[in-house]
Amino acid sequence: MQITILGSGTSIPHPQRASPGLVIRFDKTTLLVDPSSGSLHRAERHGTRVKDIDYVLFSHFHPDHTGDLGPFLFALRNSEYFGSKKLTLMGPPGLQDLHRGLLELYGTYIRLESERLTLREIWDDELEFPDWSVRSLPVPHTENSVGYRFTDSQGKVFAYSGDTDYGAALIELAQDADAALIDAAQPSALKIDGHLTPELAGKIAQKAGCKRLIITHLYPVCDDYDLLSEIRSSGYEGPAEIASDGMKISL
Repeated sequence: MQITILGSGTSIPHPQRASPGLVIRFDKTTLLVDPSSGSLHRAERHGTRVKDIDYVLFSHFHPDHTGDLGPFLFALRNSEYFGSKKLTLMGPPGLQDLHRGLLELYGTYIRLESERLTLREIWDDELEFPDWSVRSLPVPHTENSVGYRFTDSQGKVFAYSGDTDYGAALIELAQDADAALIDAAQPSALKIDGHLTPELAGKIAQKAGCKRLIITHLYPVCDDYDLLSEIRSSGYEGPAEIASDGMKISL
């Protein structure tokens, strides 16, 4: 499994951190997760061909996690480049409404034949595929937010929190994970509802026995704080890193 971080920031513009997004590549399958605006171009820049993406997964439906869905569907109508490429969209309840709203806005510009596009709403679920599996669990952010636990054919585990506040589901998702990418939006002194801090991300990793922690979804103010020291204050002693755009994680 190889993960590429396409955006380690938030909706607030930052010169080095784009809005969220990541690519996960398994043996034969490529996933795009939380495609913010510009994710498709960043994917190509960092080594993933958009025509190879098989699934798009959403943790929730804020604009900084969904902005490139319309452009992706629009691009897929270019048969010279994409042919009859099929795509599956997966996410929590509300995914059908999101797609329906985009269709109302853009109409035929983004409408694909039914055999090319599959939508699947998931919540507290575990799904098996030939070369990967995923566990989804509700997390405390919006009323329809989930985190994901991905497992590859070799048994390697990658956990992704999406945007979230503290909750037991995060510990379950990150349990003994080989790596966990966890929201740490603001330092402890500036914590906001619905998001974690580096210290809380470290607490989750410590309780879960996570082998490697990477914090992400960082607001610009994080540039002024020692985020790694905040992680260490939680008691987590494993490898800890701050996500950056273009960062690759190989498991």
